[in-house]
Amino acid sequence: MSTTIKRWSFSIVLALFLLSTAITFVIFFEPLFRGVILLFGLEQHSGISTAKLMENYHVLISYLTRPWIKELVMPDFPSSPQGLFHFEEVKRLFMINFVIAVISTIVSFVGIKGFKKERKLFLLLTPLKGILYATLLFVVCLVSFFDVIFVKFHELFFHNSAWIFDPKLDPIIEVLPEEFFMICFLIVFLWLVFGIMGIRRWIRKQEHL
Repeated sequence: MSTTIKRWSFSIVLALFLLSTAITFVIFFEPLFRGVILLFGLEQHSGISTAKLMENYHVLISYLTRPWIKELVMPDFPSSPQGLFHFEEVKRLFMINFVIAVISTIVSFVGIKGFKKERKLFLLLTPLKGILYATLLFVVCLVSFFDVIFVKFHELFFHNSAWIFDPKLDPIIEVLPEEFFMICFLIVFLWLVFGIMGIRRWIRKQEHL
């Protein structure tokens, strides 16, 4: 394997490590949803207390993140067969993300150790810089055209229309506004930005650049 392919491939692995761990953090950081409830007045909008909304959200996240939980039954939000099917697909994606997080973490630490031992960490600076600029551009697009990106994201990962919820059949969508997902996306990609910046700074320090 050529040096160019090796350093770019490993830089992509590092980016996947940052991306998957950021997604994992956002998934499990339930206080984020509490902030969204307050920020967008979801308690008043839904007529359901913050405590109840958090309880239902916890049930949803528990289902999505625990393979042994096979059924989703939220106490205050009924779900249609189509809605349940979509959440099943989301659960599958979450499981894939967790696997990527574990594998990329192991490969990242082993790879960093190898590059450091060979005194070749500096080779990662250029590809990481390229990934950083691409991510910054995406963040700008995310803020400017989130509605379009949100639709394209679903069309890419869900090859059906089950993600288009009818509030009458799946009222949970009323307390999961698009803005909530935009905040989640921003946290993930800003995590990636600052993570890459941190790794590049660490490399420069290690290489005395």
